[in-house]
Amino acid sequence: IVQDYHSNAPVDRDVEYVFPLPPSGAVCSFKAVINDTQVIRGVVKEKHEAKKAYYQAVAEGKTAGLLQQEHADVFCVSLGNIKPRAKISVHISFVSIVPHDGSSPQTLRITMPTAIAPRYGLAPTNIPWFGNNAQNRFELSVSVQMNGPITSISSPSHPIGLTLGCHQRELTGDYEPSKAFVYLSTPTMLDRDVVILISAQGLDTPRCSVERWLKSEGAEETTDAYALTLVPKFELPALPSQEYIFLVDRSGSMAGGRITAVKAALQILLRSLPSYNTSFNIISFGSHCTPLWSTSQPYTAGSMEQASQHIDGFHANYEGTELRSALEFAFRSREGLKSGGKKGPTSIFVLTDGEAWDLDGVIQIVERNCERVKNRDGELLRTFILGVGNQVSTAMCEGIAQAGKGVAVFVAEGESPDAKLMSLLKAARGSVIEDLTVDWAGSEGNRDEGGELEDIKLPKADYSRESSATSPPPQSEPPLDLFNESHVELPSRIGAQKSIDFLDPPPKVQQAPKSDKLPVPLYPGFRCSIFAIVKRCANPGPPSSSVKITGKVMGRDVVLQIPVSSTSVHSVLVEGKVEGGKLLHTLAAKALIQSFEDLPKTLENNAQIERLGKQYSLASSVTSFVATDEDTERELKGDGVRRDQELSGARGGGSQGLNRRYGSNDIDFLCESEPISVSLQVGLDEDELLAELCELETEMHEQMEVGVGQGAGITCPVNVAGVADDEEAQIRELMASLNMGSQNMRPASGAIN
Repeated sequence: IVQDYHSNAPVDRDVEYVFPLPPSGAVCSFKAVINDTQVIRGVVKEKHEAKKAYYQAVAEGKTAGLLQQEHADVFCVSLGNIKPRAKISVHISFVSIVPHDGSSPQTLRITMPTAIAPRYGLAPTNIPWFGNNAQNRFELSVSVQMNGPITSISSPSHPIGLTLGCHQRELTGDYEPSKAFVYLSTPTMLDRDVVILISAQGLDTPRCSVERWLKSEGAEETTDAYALTLVPKFELPALPSQEYIFLVDRSGSMAGGRITAVKAALQILLRSLPSYNTSFNIISFGSHCTPLWSTSQPYTAGSMEQASQHIDGFHANYEGTELRSALEFAFRSREGLKSGGKKGPTSIFVLTDGEAWDLDGVIQIVERNCERVKNRDGELLRTFILGVGNQVSTAMCEGIAQAGKGVAVFVAEGESPDAKLMSLLKAARGSVIEDLTVDWAGSEGNRDEGGELEDIKLPKADYSRESSATSPPPQSEPPLDLFNESHVELPSRIGAQKSIDFLDPPPKVQQAPKSDKLPVPLYPGFRCSIFAIVKRCANPGPPSSSVKITGKVMGRDVVLQIPVSSTSVHSVLVEGKVEGGKLLHTLAAKALIQSFEDLPKTLENNAQIERLGKQYSLASSVTSFVATDEDTERELKGDGVRRDQELSGARGGGSQGLNRRYGSNDIDFLCESEPISVSLQVGLDEDELLAELCELETEMHEQMEVGVGQGAGITCPVNVAGVADDEEAQIRELMASLNMGSQNMRPASGAIN
């Protein structure tokens, strides 16, 4: 991704902005190109250390950049000390699994998010929802390389141009059926996600690739990274009976085409349930929940017709997206049905755009209920997701599906859902493969060995100062020399503890999803990916020639042997994108990080994420990229100018400090229709004061352009210290020349409105 920023400010400024990425994306490279001549490259540090390094560089007047993960699919970039009229090109590289489309095992779905839709709940960072993204142009090109011939490429979201047989816009050289070049054929703005569907022969063939990273190539130790991809092609035994609960999002964000698509999908699902031993219910949710019936009813012609009429009356009028409460309501509904009789399996179908911030809370409630039902009743409780819309939160939808041992499919507005719904129902009707294990060619036997790393533990400090009768008498210490020339100052620990002293070395085999008994459900027609990083000795032999998958389904053994092939990514495609071209290691490390992200936020789990992030140079919830220009000297600014802005009228009452380094976008978000208070030290010459007022006027107009303060205008008290009559007249004259009102000036109180 290349993001261009042009500064139109007359003075140095700092900016901050947010943008979305696919939740499976592993950000592995970050750099900023300044005026096409100067490059600052990011390095991965623990997130607090990265912030400290960034702010220190900014305070010293250096150009700096910071990339942080604020949410599973939301990232933030900060740029410091951007010169007037400068152009900054931010280059961000990420690698990601391309998921299945759900309509066919031969089709993949590339989703490139371009905008963050407003979501219900407390956002993890400052996001200017009212920002006008329609003014920002977006370009996209895709070089496609498949293993087999490409059969079709299309986009349900945008008009695209297509060249088959090569990786350029114009066909050059020999025609290669496994290659294609895709681009957006019309000017595109940041208003909806770009979706591209790619079909090719042999996409459903099981495969396992391996990539070796030698210590001589820069690895900490020699390792093999495995990527196992499987699209099961078998008939799972059907469950003898099952309850289906349809949890339907009718919040305000579902208005328009989304609720229309949901109603059509529900009518299809309703008429496709198993004819016998089936019960069902429909629960509408938003800021509250409304079930069709108090408990699920037997599936009959009469109940189906009643439900169909109920669906016809759906509107998006349930206000906020209280997704966690809705899932709890659905789980309790199942409990109410099962309390008086024999318990059985339940599948909950969630139809939503996923626009809520409470990702961790939602996933925890799903995992807890599914595990409780399995342990207590020995029954299946699963969640299947239909994500609807052009800005659907894939992180939320995929998170719910994974936590509930189900699958998720996505439908853009105007896209036909029929085939995907049938695949979803087929998956829900069948049982699941349990006790799934992967034998990485005999390495299971020594999985828990510490590997070849020496077990070196840091000494732990003893903070105990208690004495007792059984304690040995303290040793007498020599007097303290007040000037010891041989003294070496030891580093002190300050600040809250954010890490642990020692982590055991990684096991010989690191597998994601993490655990011997994989929690990954295998459903016919749905792609499954499993990764492993295996430590090798200093002089390793060839990688494993095959991997073996075993498991059980309803007491019956299942087995699959998959050959392993070595892979290397085409150098033209990854040049300058993935450091060293170690694509599989990057994907495997991202999967390992995600396995720890899904666990409770403990010091040990955070330390595991930090170690993986630093080792494989990946951004995460614990690690960030920071880039600084060590050669830039600080430019002195005009004497007497305070660069601080204070935010008055904050939501919680009182005021909150805001340094100008956060830029106008943050001011836009935080102020909304509330006043800004700007402090200026008067005593400047006319040019310096004009520059200050110009920047203030620009920020005010930016807010007015996006609708903040419309009608009433914007109130901006300018606090003045030591105002003389001639200075007061100077300020009035300058503000008038900028078309800024200066009425209600009160020199006695030191404020000009």
